[in-house]
Amino acid sequence: MAGTFPTAGFTTMEFKSNTQTRTTQTLSGRTQRAQINSQHFSFKLVSPPLSREDYMPIMAFIMKQGGKFDSFTVVPPLISSTRGTASGTITCVEATTSDYDNSATSSNVPVSGGTGTLKSGDLIKFSNHDKVYMLTEDVNLDGSTIDALPIFPTLRTATTSSTTVQYNNVPFKVFLTSDQQQFSVGNPELFTYEINVREDT
Repeated sequence: MAGTFPTAGFTTMEFKSNTQTRTTQTLSGRTQRAQINSQHFSFKLVSPPLSREDYMPIMAFIMKQGGKFDSFTVVPPLISSTRGTASGTITCVEATTSDYDNSATSSNVPVSGGTGTLKSGDLIKFSNHDKVYMLTEDVNLDGSTIDALPIFPTLRTATTSSTTVQYNNVPFKVFLTSDQQQFSVGNPELFTYEINVREDT
């Protein structure tokens, strides 16, 4: 992996959740649908106008990725931290198995610790793997009882009783979706760029 993207200063972001559903249809028009557990997030990040001094280190970082070859970490703006009031360390209370081959579309992961609230739509990440998940319901934490984190998609990698949960400044492990990268120079001499990345899980 080739480091952390050197800025979070973006003007816009297009964020997508990508899932795959296999659909078959009979001659009578009846459909059957099966969810394939291969969900990933992807997003486009657009920069503000930058001076050459500010832009060139970013361009050098992008070049270092070798197009789609390498992966790196980026913390997307605005959505990477909880909308709730959660604080403290949240820890998984038991080993859980991966649902990677399960036909379910979501998981509930038992945790304890931390206080305050996490909100539906918040992004979280478990300390022992790379996948980022989204909470599908609000969670109230009181620091002592066992709570369940309802997440989408299903748990990809088993957690342990020492796995912690990150809910602020959640980093995504990503790679560029194209081998071609470009930037624009305007008048006055200000540089702009956009990158398209997808989660590398």
